[in-house]
Amino acid sequence: MIFAIVGSQKFPFERLIREMDRLVEEGVIKDEVVAQIGVSAYEPKHMKWYRFMDKENFDQHIENCSLLVTHAGEGSIMTGLLKKRKVIAVPRYENLGEHVSDHQLEIARALEKQNCIINVEDITHLEHIIAHLDEYKLDEYESGRETILKTICDFIG
Repeated sequence: MIFAIVGSQKFPFERLIREMDRLVEEGVIKDEVVAQIGVSAYEPKHMKWYRFMDKENFDQHIENCSLLVTHAGEGSIMTGLLKKRKVIAVPRYENLGEHVSDHQLEIARALEKQNCIINVEDITHLEHIIAHLDEYKLDEYESGRETILKTICDFIG
């Protein structure tokens, strides 16, 4: 199952929802797709969707998905990475009215450099990436938390 999420921003992210719906309609995506569409006016016709989800439902979909296609919000990306899911991040853009700044682009680029996500800056590339998903060999995300905790414990101890 593919889980597509746009987060809970007050801005729509129809670009991602429309493209995912098209890919399902055209058979590029053969897996079941569940989407969290937020405030988008566009309602998908070819995939199951929710505007928003409670934490339990959201967590269940993260657990059950093999691929997370998400806006490039840090929380959404990190949730997928910490659950060891393959993550495709599509940044929201300020100039398209999708967010207040382009900070999602910066987040996606930084994590792409670590080779732990696939960053899709141009939505027209999503089809090719999904069609060739098996060719992408990503590294497991490594949080610096354990190193920091060990350093603190060593210092105290």
